[in-house]
Amino acid sequence: MCFEMRFGAVLLGAALLAGCTSAKEGQWNTAQAAMQGSPAFKREIIADCTKQIGSRRLEDRQTVAKLMNVGIARVPSAFCSRFFNAWASGRLSYRDIQGIHSQTADNSRFVRILQGRE
Repeated sequence: MCFEMRFGAVLLGAALLAGCTSAKEGQWNTAQAAMQGSPAFKREIIADCTKQIGSRRLEDRQTVAKLMNVGIARVPSAFCSRFFNAWASGRLSYRDIQGIHSQTADNSRFVRILQGRE
């Protein structure tokens, strides 16, 4: 039961990123290079993401808050900054994101990134 709840939180986190996960590998790499080369560009993307995540249902943010070990109010900013910083730095790869919706994929890196442990 506990594992199923955690896995559900991972899938919920993945669903929050649905717009990002639909990118092709070339688009992923181009966006990564743009974020690496322009801190202002990365800040703008994080700000937009924060607004979008902040407008999600309270129940969704509560579930993700438990996974991330942060308060509910910090979910939007922590989620977006951890995700986009990991993407820009290369700690989160295109391959990692491709498996995010799979129930059999190893999503441990994604979890560690969201928890701020990687």
